[in-house]
Amino acid sequence: MKSARKMTLTIALVLCAGLTAVAQPQRPAPTPAQPTAQPQVAAARATQPSPATSSLDAIIADIQQSTQETNLDLGRLHIDRWKTDATDKAQLQQITDSLRKNLTTAVPDLIAEVRSTHGSVSSTFKLYHNLNVVFEYLDTVRTAAGSLSKGDDYSTLNKDATALDSSRKNLSNYIEQAASNLEDKLKAATAPPPTVTPAPTPKRIVVDDSPTPANTKKKKTSTPRPASTPQ
Repeated sequence: MKSARKMTLTIALVLCAGLTAVAQPQRPAPTPAQPTAQPQVAAARATQPSPATSSLDAIIADIQQSTQETNLDLGRLHIDRWKTDATDKAQLQQITDSLRKNLTTAVPDLIAEVRSTHGSVSSTFKLYHNLNVVFEYLDTVRTAAGSLSKGDDYSTLNKDATALDSSRKNLSNYIEQAASNLEDKLKAATAPPPTVTPAPTPKRIVVDDSPTPANTKKKKTSTPRPASTPQ
């Protein structure tokens, strides 16, 4: 049992070296502002967020709260009191430090990128990927706390992991919906125009409203008989 735990911690320690650099956001280059023909209309649209944007704002707020609380709780751990040897304690402490560094640097930068791109699929997916990695290592520390700690470390980390898992699932649902909407717009833009059937031409009816001439009887002309020739 102990050897299996040591192997798990060793693997986690090797992988956690890249935890803080798992997602380095690429800040988009500033683009020159394009003049708009109707600035008042553009400003009115900017002040009226779409339902998808409002939903993303709520998800980002949950992510910020859960990651901040997780970072504080990781800093309050008493790994030095856990029932294991000094090597395991050092490895667990190193994983915890890497987690805290990610939560204080990578996550805020990724959230800022999501907001600057107005919730683009690429930026939200990078944040989602980073949260998956954070959750995986947080689960490693939570599992170790459940078997090595006597205090409230496990219950605290379990609460943090549950909140973080809920936030990343909500973000996953948003990404799925945003990708589906993007595909629908692409299909609508590339779809051929509908065939228009010409309307049948109405028949033209000519009405002759000129007065009808009165019927006139023609006199019969008698044909003269030829004169008889004498025999």
